[in-house]
Amino acid sequence: MSKQKQATNPIILREGMSIGTGNAESDDEFLFKCFVDHPALSDAKNPDSAGMIIAGRTGSGKTAILRGVQHANNHSIEIDPAEMAMDYVANSDALRFVNAIGGDLNLLFQVLWKHVICIEFIRLRYDVKTEQKSKNIFSTIVDRFLGDPRKSKAVDYLAEWEGKFWITMNQNIKEITEDVEKKLAGEFGGELVKFKGGGQYEKRLSKGRKSELVARSRKIINSEQLSTLHGVIDMLAQEARTDHLFFILIDRLDESWVDNSIRFKMIRALVEALKSFRKITNLKILVALRTDVLERVVQETADLSSQREKFEDYFIKMKWSKSDLKRLVDLRLVELFKRQYTGDDIAFDDVFPSTMGGRKTFDWLLERTLLRPRDMIAFVNECITASDGRSEILVSDIRSAEVEFSRKRRDALEQEWRSCLPSLKKILDFFGGFREVSLSLREMSTLALDDLALAIYTAGRVDYDPLYDLAERYVEGADEDKGALIRQVAAELYRVGAVGLKVGTGERLIYSHLDEPLVSPAILTETSVLRLHPMLHAAFRLQSRGSDG
Repeated sequence: MSKQKQATNPIILREGMSIGTGNAESDDEFLFKCFVDHPALSDAKNPDSAGMIIAGRTGSGKTAILRGVQHANNHSIEIDPAEMAMDYVANSDALRFVNAIGGDLNLLFQVLWKHVICIEFIRLRYDVKTEQKSKNIFSTIVDRFLGDPRKSKAVDYLAEWEGKFWITMNQNIKEITEDVEKKLAGEFGGELVKFKGGGQYEKRLSKGRKSELVARSRKIINSEQLSTLHGVIDMLAQEARTDHLFFILIDRLDESWVDNSIRFKMIRALVEALKSFRKITNLKILVALRTDVLERVVQETADLSSQREKFEDYFIKMKWSKSDLKRLVDLRLVELFKRQYTGDDIAFDDVFPSTMGGRKTFDWLLERTLLRPRDMIAFVNECITASDGRSEILVSDIRSAEVEFSRKRRDALEQEWRSCLPSLKKILDFFGGFREVSLSLREMSTLALDDLALAIYTAGRVDYDPLYDLAERYVEGADEDKGALIRQVAAELYRVGAVGLKVGTGERLIYSHLDEPLVSPAILTETSVLRLHPMLHAAFRLQSRGSDG
């Protein structure tokens, strides 16, 4: 700390002091007073910007942007996927049968999203809270279009929901799904009974029979209802005569709001549905979506992947610069000390040593993060805790804080990725067992790989695990390509941000939080090199082997 500030405003750092939680949902104490004017916020609030999907890694500030929009705007509503009764859809025997025989549920999922968004917009735009208000609003909307034959189907559709604009989302979704279920049950009859009887009936059907059944399902799940909803959207667009801009916010899509068997298809349908609402000029829809989840959606959907460039304009990418993160930390430190002391503002450079490991201290800390606010906030909090009772943070405090921060980052990684990579703890242990910061795939293909494969295999299949099938074939000797498992392990370690990767000799080191979020195992060879991310060095007691000394 500068001597001048220490003289006029002495501070004492105490365990329990913090600059926030790093989780926007529980960070009200600092979030709004210390809000950094990130470019993504301007994009999100701008009705003329096509950006609707706020994409970034966990902890990058997606939810903070949504909360910032909500905080500055009274005309907003949040759609919580957990309240959408999507488990009812996932557990529907009729829809499970269509999915099992290879039928396409995308049109139905788009209908569900568009219906929910239309209804929620009507509720928000006209402040609908009662059945009577719902009926009044129906009359207000349709009176303008009764004489327009092009809008007749849209008017009829709204007539079905007259008086229901105020009911909950889950009731809306159940009603639509039940209607489709009844039609499918009438169409398939005995086939559906056999499917419900178990025994993987769908696998006993011939390819020709499946094609026939899929064709029959298209008579029910078709584009007609989608076309009608487009008409409803057109009507709402022509009614957009207001000074207010309305926001519909959608978050927590990466959580367990619906079974994984349809979750990514539901997200794909939402992405495709969003662009239809651009014509409603007084509505902005904002969706927070983790980058890796978005990549998974693209990978699992061939036709969406081929149209990827068409969706690029809709992305608001959460990337943080060094200067933005420095400003975020400074603002929070100033706010922290203002609450307990008077006098000058006290920021990062007043509390931390100027250098660390031969570099500026802030740069040294930043290197041990994934360049996101949550990491920086957590690291600074650990440093404050380690310096309990002093007026400044010492180099030794930062070293102590690094051990605890690194351990917690590893635990957080395992927790964060548990649902889609249950074997992460095992592969981190596998990498750490070599006691090296950098390893080639050739060096990792040792007897330890046999142990890893056996550990994954004997644990049994847990939800979706991209490593289980490869481990099973490796253990049973059914895979002639023994390198397939280690390539997938490397790709997964890269995806979660645990390692950097040199794909080939002479190529630069890349990280998933800075470069491509995913790499294909197919491009890796035995000379590809993994380098443990500095944030995990201390968790594996490898600080002395890193580049920082």
